[in-house]
Amino acid sequence: MGQLINETLLVLLENQRSRTEAALEELEQSSFIAKRKGECNSIRNIGRHILKIRAFQLSILDESPDDIDTTAACETPEALRAALDASADVLSRAIRTHEPEDWMRVPRTPREGNWGDEPTLFRLVRPLNDVTNHLGAIRALRRIDGNPATRTQ
Repeated sequence: MGQLINETLLVLLENQRSRTEAALEELEQSSFIAKRKGECNSIRNIGRHILKIRAFQLSILDESPDDIDTTAACETPEALRAALDASADVLSRAIRTHEPEDWMRVPRTPREGNWGDEPTLFRLVRPLNDVTNHLGAIRALRRIDGNPATRTQ
């Protein structure tokens, strides 16, 4: 069953990669940098937040979160997309090499961070969902700015 979980997570990650590409495709620079209220107040900042989520996911898998550059400049939609692709590559490698039998194992000693006493799979899926929500926010902001994405993935 563990190997099936690995494969399913990789498919979900590839789906997010396709959705990321579609969300940032033909994005105008003005929409990319437009600031609004809130923590994720621009598409650029949402993208930077996704990079931090990816680093957090690596830490859940007991990998070094430093393998993802969360400080990337990302001054253009293309640069952000490249950084997000690179982060997906790093996470993909971590999922591929993760011990399949560990997905449903509850750690004897809780891991650091939120949900530390839950199985690894549950801890990884929550931020995976968060990324999907943020991609939807990018699409919504584009529509608000009159620069809608033309495809979903």
